[in-house]
Amino acid sequence: MESRFRVSPAVRASLSSDGLVLLDVQGGLILASNSVGARIWQFLEQPRTHAEIAQQLVDCYGIAHERAGTDAAAFVGALASRGLVVEDAPCGRDTAGGESRG
Repeated sequence: MESRFRVSPAVRASLSSDGLVLLDVQGGLILASNSVGARIWQFLEQPRTHAEIAQQLVDCYGIAHERAGTDAAAFVGALASRGLVVEDAPCGRDTAGGESRG
């Protein structure tokens, strides 16, 4: 099962027609991105997999699915490495990978 990612609660975002500015309130990190990054950020407001984000990029921009998948994985990976997005626990599991909540 592919991981889903979502926006970290410690991040504040400012979207504009030019793109996106992110502020990590806890770490003090500021990151800017273009309009495509802003669109990906909007997709992440609900937990999504790389594949779901890639399909949205294909639908919005008409790019090749392979390119969309590569770009989505790279962007989400960069955000995750900085703690700006977090991996959602799979349904029925806690974040530590513990027992099912049944």
